[in-house]
Amino acid sequence: MKVGIVALACAVVVGGIGVPDAMAQQRSVWSGVYTTEQAKRGETLYSGACSHCHGARLNGAAAADQPPSPAIARVGFLRKWAGKPVAELFTYVRTQMPPDAPDTLTDQQAIDAIAHMFAVSTIPAGEKELPTDPAALGTIVIEAEAK
Repeated sequence: MKVGIVALACAVVVGGIGVPDAMAQQRSVWSGVYTTEQAKRGETLYSGACSHCHGARLNGAAAADQPPSPAIARVGFLRKWAGKPVAELFTYVRTQMPPDAPDTLTDQQAIDAIAHMFAVSTIPAGEKELPTDPAALGTIVIEAEAK
């Protein structure tokens, strides 16, 4: 019986049983997690729904009739979100933006906008689109810089 318990314990350690898939398969946004086409869709959405508040350059330089808003691209944005999963950013964008009409973006619009934010931040595109599945987005970590 003891041999069986030891064998099971070894299987758990070696096989990764009990280790969440998210931990085993985490990857960085710098590994090509969105496509150029997805970022272009996000750019189109951004120019209509987001730029009035966040500025044409995504730097928080809102229109004169708007209150200040945060930068949503480049170094400051990446530092703010560093270490967090893309799922957290997705949930925030999906449920809180735009501030005058929260929870009106579709899942696809929200993730396309994030792809645009990544593109403007010079994070390289890849061959697969960012998914809209929060569980899958939970495996992608935002990092301030490529490692």
